[in-house]
Amino acid sequence: MRGKGSWAIILLILFPLGIAAQDTEVGLNVQTNPPGAEVSLIGTISVTGLSPVNFSMGLEGNYRVRIKKYGYETYRSSVFIQPGRAVNLTVNLRSKTRLKAAARSLFIPGWGQYYTEQKSKGFLYAVGAVGAVASYLITNSDFNNKNDEYLSALSRYDDATTYSEKERLYPQVQSAKRSAYRAETKRRIAIGATVAVWSLNVLDVLLFFPESGGSMIVSGIEVKPRIDSGGTSISLAYRF
Repeated sequence: MRGKGSWAIILLILFPLGIAAQDTEVGLNVQTNPPGAEVSLIGTISVTGLSPVNFSMGLEGNYRVRIKKYGYETYRSSVFIQPGRAVNLTVNLRSKTRLKAAARSLFIPGWGQYYTEQKSKGFLYAVGAVGAVASYLITNSDFNNKNDEYLSALSRYDDATTYSEKERLYPQVQSAKRSAYRAETKRRIAIGATVAVWSLNVLDVLLFFPESGGSMIVSGIEVKPRIDSGGTSISLAYRF
């Protein structure tokens, strides 16, 4: 009786462990907070699913993991998967913020919009900033040339010793002065345009920072390799 009682105790101990082992899914199990993130596994084969997700059969070796969700920082890592063994990955995603977006846009116009996945708007701000800076460089160069011409004409006028010579040089000084003034006006407009594009670009990400929307959640994915006469292909079985 004592022997039977010992076996009963052992069975009672092992039975829950057996259930736990059956409940643990082999392969890569990914949990994210919040759920509903796009999980990409890139290696010998590439598969994608929405968290919480299990990438199970047919995976072996080193893989790169990329987790993306609208409104959150992209997570990147790597993992080694062994056949028949479970690897659990839990990731707390960090939210994107207005201040991070504004800091990027302050440094490079359009970067903040690209960061918040407003790529079209970011492209427009980037093009606008490049155009404004290019205009400033061109107008600044033109002003420097025109100003040098004015200063040169003024120097010749001051060096003149006779009235007739000064009378001849005076129209040249006035013409060079007007050209320099027009060039300075254009340069100031280009500076204003550059400041405006930079400022609007920063204000845009602060005032119109996109809010996170809803997302579909898939409970898991099973990856099953299938070999046919045409080669190897991958079939995905989704569990909702």
